[in-house]
Amino acid sequence: MAEGGTVLDVAGVSKRFGALEVLSDISFQVAKGETVCVLGPSGSGKSTLLRCINWLERPDAGQIYLNGTEIGVNGAGVVMSDRELSRIRTRIGMVFQHFALWPHLTVLQNLMEAPVQVQKRPREKVREEALALLAKVGLSDKRDAFPAKLSGGQKQRGRSRCGPTFCCSMSRPARSIPSSSARCWS
Repeated sequence: MAEGGTVLDVAGVSKRFGALEVLSDISFQVAKGETVCVLGPSGSGKSTLLRCINWLERPDAGQIYLNGTEIGVNGAGVVMSDRELSRIRTRIGMVFQHFALWPHLTVLQNLMEAPVQVQKRPREKVREEALALLAKVGLSDKRDAFPAKLSGGQKQRGRSRCGPTFCCSMSRPARSIPSSSARCWS
């Protein structure tokens, strides 16, 4: 269970696909403000772990806590409904390997869409946060660009999470970023 400054607590998570054991008793904690990287070769279960954290993939064993609240199972030990999981997922940012930007929206509009439409947050506050985030990831000059005009790395950075989030997980965050321009931010 999460303690004081622990934002994410993964305890004994395991996942199988038939006879293939992809995750075996994975445990770790992430403190507030800490950046953690999960490294491994292709097919080693990194994306599966991220999907289990979000309960987009149901773990076979173990528990996952986000800011002290168990994800996937409610206090009575019953699997959460899609509605309950959706509410929790609004607090977890996830950028997939195949980042989904809406092609008809600019980078700024893509960043603002979920916080405004899903979280029902004020548009001006979200815009302010989105502009700050674009500056932080080096995309201020691309705010009015459409996804078709961006490189792969720019698309992934442009899909970063805007707003109050306990946890942000990225699958292969540097895959499309040339080493000459790769940098880490938190």
